[in-house]
Amino acid sequence: MKPTFLTLALAVLAVLRPLFLHAADQPAHAKAVFTIAGLECGSCVYMVQTQLTQTRGISEVEVLQGVEGFARMSYDPKVITEHQIAQTVRDTAALHGMPYIASMKLRVPGFSQHAAKVKALFEKWKPTVELVVWNEHEGELIVNFAELERDAKLVLPRGWSLSQLAEGLQGLGLKYEILSPDTL
Repeated sequence: MKPTFLTLALAVLAVLRPLFLHAADQPAHAKAVFTIAGLECGSCVYMVQTQLTQTRGISEVEVLQGVEGFARMSYDPKVITEHQIAQTVRDTAALHGMPYIASMKLRVPGFSQHAAKVKALFEKWKPTVELVVWNEHEGELIVNFAELERDAKLVLPRGWSLSQLAEGLQGLGLKYEILSPDTL
């Protein structure tokens, strides 16, 4: 018996169907930029890039060294938090003695009118993260991450995340944007 076109098409579809994820099944990737202190040479960049590339939940990484180093990446916030990404940078073997330290620069339009309330949000998250107001008028902020304690069970995700900030700011009618060297 000769297979018909329809039979062949159904057979191929049955084989290929698991390869195509529905949109709801695909990971929701977020993008972030971290400022990284301590990148002194190309080997430092390589070490941090390699460590981040090998981290579960991070899909794309670009680490660059300039006046200040930075890492631009895509990641799955259901798997890893921004705090864990900062910890991954800190855990990278330091080539010049001091650990690499990741922080985030954010802009919150309308910050100056709501500064006390935004600062109160960060007070709730101490000592996990520290807020540094870089430019109050422009709403430019720096988020410094405290070192995460070791978790023997490796429960993921954990630590502070931008989703907490988004939720807190939403209650104030505010939003944030992540700053990168191109936007400064």
